[in-house]
Amino acid sequence: MLPILRGLIARRALLNFRADVDTVQALLPKPFEVEPYQGRAIVGVCLIRLEELRPKGFPAGLGMASENMAHRVAVRYPTDGRMETGVFVWRRETDQQLVRMFGGRLFPGVHQGARFRVQENEDDIAMEVTSAEGETDVSSSASCGPAWQPTSAFKNLDEASEFFQHGDCGFSCSRDGGSVEGMQLKILQWSPQPLTVGSIKSAFYSNPDRFPPGSIEFDCGLIMHAAPHERHEIRDVPELEAVSNFA
Repeated sequence: MLPILRGLIARRALLNFRADVDTVQALLPKPFEVEPYQGRAIVGVCLIRLEELRPKGFPAGLGMASENMAHRVAVRYPTDGRMETGVFVWRRETDQQLVRMFGGRLFPGVHQGARFRVQENEDDIAMEVTSAEGETDVSSSASCGPAWQPTSAFKNLDEASEFFQHGDCGFSCSRDGGSVEGMQLKILQWSPQPLTVGSIKSAFYSNPDRFPPGSIEFDCGLIMHAAPHERHEIRDVPELEAVSNFA
């Protein structure tokens, strides 16, 4: 069993979209189900910089740093005779070769390679991620600030914060695609702030083969800094009934 990992989330940006429920459900392996909010599926990109990642109890100086990206959706899944909430991750990218080598082997989560460019200061952040084959390229520019975007499905920051806090259990398909792997991301100081997104491009969500025109639109952004966290392997994972044919 994988030991508990501990580290620091130096930066975590969530770029969220609302999408047609039926469209998203068709992209999920069973038994995962969309967890809708205001009648829409909530999908998005998680861009996270990890630092000091190491087995719990080891000195922080021995930890590893990496830039990472995940394309995910809020879901429900069965466990112990009830439905729980979490996220299903379609794709993961990283700039850390060790994570690519051992993800899906020594620890849950298959990762692809990508190049990350990040420019940030106290007020603004610009991010560009170039994936190996261009399928999950992302670019965005945003500003940190107290204002909440009135166009969001969430009425205010508190609603959005509560919704995303419940998505700490993440699942994805194994390397052979025949089973599911799970990891719980326990953020020990949960304090997201609004992120006002000026521009965003996402190759994954703009692909009409996955999301036909009119089926998806940008919703909101959140950002978090300097949050200690732990990663716990989830051993009791749902058994796949069918695998989506798009991944």
